[in-house]
Amino acid sequence: MPTMTDWTIRHAVTRVHGCDLAVIWRGPEMWAWVVTVAGEQVRSGTARTMAGAQDAALRAAKAHADDGGRVQLPLF
Repeated sequence: MPTMTDWTIRHAVTRVHGCDLAVIWRGPEMWAWVVTVAGEQVRSGTARTMAGAQDAALRAAKAHADDGGRVQLPLF
């Protein structure tokens, strides 16, 4: 039996400046963003809009790359 579904973007991901960027909807007027390198979080934050979160994540990724792109990986 087919169903009708309205789709809403609640998660966006991309890769830029050697970093993985994710923007996730967390509720009304709340978007979280995370920047990771090799699976390790290097920066994160929140914004009131999806565009604001995307811009913040992009700025954080560029700042990380401009700082040499170093990340401390956990020791096994």
